[in-house]
Amino acid sequence: MKLLFKIMVLTLITSIPLQAQKYQIYSNSFDVNEQTTAIFNLEKTTVSIEESTDDKMHLDYRIEFENYHKSEIQLILDNINVEANLFSNHLTLTASSITKVADITYKIKTLNSLVIKEEFFKLKENSNNTVRKHKDSVIKEINKSPKEIFKDFFKAIKTEDKNGKSKKINRSNVKIMKSHFTIKIPPYLKLTINGKESQVTLFSDFENELRVILKRGFFKAKQLNNIYNKIKIEDADFKVEGIIGGDYTLNSIRKGLIGSIENAKITSEFSKIEIGEINNNVAITDFNSKYWFYNWSKDFTRFDLFSEYSKIHCFFPKTNYSLKVVGNNTINHFDNVTIEMQPTKNEVKFNMMEVKVKGKSKSSGHINFDIVHGVIYTFNNMFYLNKN
Repeated sequence: MKLLFKIMVLTLITSIPLQAQKYQIYSNSFDVNEQTTAIFNLEKTTVSIEESTDDKMHLDYRIEFENYHKSEIQLILDNINVEANLFSNHLTLTASSITKVADITYKIKTLNSLVIKEEFFKLKENSNNTVRKHKDSVIKEINKSPKEIFKDFFKAIKTEDKNGKSKKINRSNVKIMKSHFTIKIPPYLKLTINGKESQVTLFSDFENELRVILKRGFFKAKQLNNIYNKIKIEDADFKVEGIIGGDYTLNSIRKGLIGSIENAKITSEFSKIEIGEINNNVAITDFNSKYWFYNWSKDFTRFDLFSEYSKIHCFFPKTNYSLKVVGNNTINHFDNVTIEMQPTKNEVKFNMMEVKVKGKSKSSGHINFDIVHGVIYTFNNMFYLNKN
């Protein structure tokens, strides 16, 4: 018999709900040029940013409700504020809500209990394993829509009455709210985003110079291609198909997925980050995070990791490469062997392991690990251990 988790739902059905309704929250356009700068101040708001095909910034904000009552809808709308102004060639957008407006929100109404299959939680727990993921698999996971995620969730839950009889969730008892806030900007516009409890999605390959400070919420992008990008994400999900250039500060990232990365620096702490492919000139400085390095390009040139108390899951290049691991008090798990490097006096670092380029064949690059008080997991890789 499958073990079930019971969750009591306190929301009661008080009247007959209405069907799908759409509301226009805000709509406007602004003329901009190559000297225009913009700042978006977002709080508990969801925005989608796309490329504009003309020299204008276009803003369109709509919300769709299903199975909500008129009074509930009006309360949500009254709590939303949107203002946009262009002054001295600088555009300021402020969008906020008292209650969080997500991309899509589900609320289940029932007088009974909800039961959730244990297998759903096991699937979540085993999402990060020791199997090498292809870069395309990471990108596919990045692009999994909230609708797909919730579809899996609804397959796993049922209602159960006091007699223990269970049945599927009735769609008419599910309130659905969908937010569509689309902003289109030209590719030359310099953009700053200050977000709090907000969801930001960039649907186009983004060459704009970008400054982002986002605390709590969700950040998702296709390709970010600008060496001047400065992005700081805290206590949020971070999912990007490709990174070319820029500095990234990632703190307390719950779910971090990067399809590929090159010519970029990451400073992180207390995060979980998976990287599909590492390309040339990438450096990571980390404290107490978990990383997965799945694949390497044929010419990644050099990769530097400086870390403390980090757990690194590493699938090394299939091509020729060199490696040097320097550090102190680090445990190394590879193949069926575990080697524990004991701490040295005064925490002096030493050369823990090394891989040299094989023969005269071209090297794809050099990997440099500088890791203290950490753990390295490697899979199906051979090391030359330095005995000095």
